[in-house]
Amino acid sequence: MSRILIPVDYSLACHNAYRFGLQLAQELELDVVLTHYYSGALDPRTSLHVSGDGTIYGNHLARLRRFAYATAKAPSYPPVDLPEEVDLMYEVAVRMSASAAILERAREEDISVVVMAPRSSTALLGKWLGSTATTVSEACDRPVYIVPSHCRYAPFRRMVVANNQDTADPYPLWQLQGLAEYYGAKVHFVHVHTPGAEQPVRFVPWDLMEALMEREVGVKYPFNVVTVTDSDISNGLIAYAEEVDADLIVIVNQTRTRWTALLQRTLTQDLVVRSRFPVLVLHRSPAPQAVAHGQEGRSQAY
Repeated sequence: MSRILIPVDYSLACHNAYRFGLQLAQELELDVVLTHYYSGALDPRTSLHVSGDGTIYGNHLARLRRFAYATAKAPSYPPVDLPEEVDLMYEVAVRMSASAAILERAREEDISVVVMAPRSSTALLGKWLGSTATTVSEACDRPVYIVPSHCRYAPFRRMVVANNQDTADPYPLWQLQGLAEYYGAKVHFVHVHTPGAEQPVRFVPWDLMEALMEREVGVKYPFNVVTVTDSDISNGLIAYAEEVDADLIVIVNQTRTRWTALLQRTLTQDLVVRSRFPVLVLHRSPAPQAVAHGQEGRSQAY
């Protein structure tokens, strides 16, 4: 069975992403792996509550279960109604790097998609160097949903896709088609033109139009290709998403190494941190084995 991987750090932001992921799993008939990675050392900033079997591992596993089954009697988190159709697995492990652990787990065959909160704190450093979520979204070859803390799951009826040089790659276009057809969504491919920027003769929107119209007999979902002008690309995408009352923003990029994703600020990182909408990060064609795995079952709709 294909599963959604939801890494958490017990924060309210992660709990919101968890609730979003549960509803997405119910919609797409997937199961969920809820996971927490810890360093193995005690955190002096938090109180120690011994539970489970009395070990640090048992304490985290018990805490993860309380996180997953929050009720009105446990006011630390909003109550959760776990869908009966969704099987929930718990995994905790000692790891030096949370992002490396998430990427390793996401590469396993049972994982089809990752759902995460953008970050737990508002530290400025997270924007410039990349939080765990933005690092994972750029270095993971699975689709990654980044869910802001106030967002609630809703069927994706209106999708805004950042129209850049990677969007017309066949693999993400195939994934977008599956998603749009499954939800009956209209897709807005938005190219943000920055004043003063040079445009090649064959610029991005036209390349995308050719790719869309040459796919067999053309795509089978409503779409438009628009250009907006803004000196800030992220702002242009977010403003357009607000204008059309979008349910999801999608961006396609090339899969990068974890260290490159951590150290180099990119449009994806900037958009993920600033967006008030859920952001789905897709990637250009991955390794052949990943493509083969992605074509199984209903995964085209991820």
